[in-house]
Amino acid sequence: MIKVKQQRIDEEVFMEKRKEVLAVWPTGKEVDLDEAVAYQKALPDSKRFHKILQKYHDEGRISLFPRQGTPLVDDQIALIRSLNELDIHLLPFTTDSYTRNLQLDKVEKGLQESAKTGRAALNGWPIINHGVKTNRKVVEACDGALDPRSSRIGQAMVAEIAFASGMNAFPNSFFGWIAGYDKKATVEECIETAQYTGRLIGYYADHGVTITTDCHGWLPNFVIPMSVNMATQIIESLVSAEQGVKSVFPQANMQGCLAQDLADMHVLPKLMRTYLDKLGHNDVQIAGLFGSQSPLFPFPQEMGSAFGYIGYTAVTAALGGCDAVSVKTVDEAAGVPSQDSHRQSYLAAQWILGVWHDQKLEVDNEVIRREEEVTIAEVTAILDKVLELGDGDIAVGTVKAVEAGVLDSPMSINIHAQDKVLGIRDNDGACRYLDFGNLPIPEDIKDFHRQKVAEREKAEGRKMDYYASIDDFWGISKGRLKGVPAQK
Repeated sequence: MIKVKQQRIDEEVFMEKRKEVLAVWPTGKEVDLDEAVAYQKALPDSKRFHKILQKYHDEGRISLFPRQGTPLVDDQIALIRSLNELDIHLLPFTTDSYTRNLQLDKVEKGLQESAKTGRAALNGWPIINHGVKTNRKVVEACDGALDPRSSRIGQAMVAEIAFASGMNAFPNSFFGWIAGYDKKATVEECIETAQYTGRLIGYYADHGVTITTDCHGWLPNFVIPMSVNMATQIIESLVSAEQGVKSVFPQANMQGCLAQDLADMHVLPKLMRTYLDKLGHNDVQIAGLFGSQSPLFPFPQEMGSAFGYIGYTAVTAALGGCDAVSVKTVDEAAGVPSQDSHRQSYLAAQWILGVWHDQKLEVDNEVIRREEEVTIAEVTAILDKVLELGDGDIAVGTVKAVEAGVLDSPMSINIHAQDKVLGIRDNDGACRYLDFGNLPIPEDIKDFHRQKVAEREKAEGRKMDYYASIDDFWGISKGRLKGVPAQK
């Protein structure tokens, strides 16, 4: 029996749940909701995520949205200030792996070792162990708004500490956990966690504080069209909105085919707006569109190729009308990036975005419009089927849809995914479905995919199968879209 429903958590029930969450670690005692609301309200606009984003949009600029995070306070402040010098003020930062899994005793040992040796013994910012008072030192020392990252297990406690600390953006992307962070959690458990976070954000919204939510969707770990990713981003926005979230933003994930990437950027915010309005959430603001160089493919290991990948990402985001763009560092493939690699990587992207600021160029052609039509048809069919399965309840429908493979994605780590779909590149490098699994794709759109795959088979004289798809998966890291078979 499905227990989760698309309904707002009663405040009395929510406050009881908060007691359990905050008891996880002693720093939970530092959280006082009334005081936290007052602290948030006292922040200047230069530390409010949605205000900064609006300013960039009004000025016609594109912000970088880089990942970063290091365990020691002084190092974290120095890192963020180095980003401020590059005019970066929207600041996502990553919590460490132990924090994300609430292994907080291990976090404490890592913090002590980091302080003793001066070297990072944790792979991110230990937001819970540092607590509200220490986090506020970072918030107050830097120019911008912080957007911490977590995963399902640590999500609720990280959110409580983050918002009380003055951070006012936070991913509430439960399909991101299914895709890459949580092997065993059920879809219901993921939705319940997202509902708690959304209800907490809704509480702040009810008291005059806007906290913006990132939507990531079900990130594929393989070559595949972005229709399921977009549909699940929209589902995430709907689940958050029901709990009172008033500001969301989608992320268009780039796969290297310019026409397809631009089409996705054009379509995603429009579809999100359509379904938010359709289901009664007209008051929810879509704060902006973010372009994302997400970990969809292996990152190039050669420095020059890595800079090239960053350049493509920045140019495409500019062409696609994004308000911000997330790029990786050039040493992403090697390990935890240095402060210098952050600087050099973002300087390269900023150069492109700076030059672009002085140009107005719109790209529109028949190929892009055809990609838009295909994507709209796919995403609409998927979402409408999810709603049908739930008799109008998007949460219930989502649980049933994953069980039935109506929502599915290849190579997901979660054991509850059907993992029956597979993708491949066509002759122009666009991502197509090779196996549709149980996705409710319209038959004429399926024929379109089959035709495109057949064209490449004819051009290359080989079967487009799982092995060809593996070749395509490695293509980006080698500076190609279509993979080249290994020589025997």
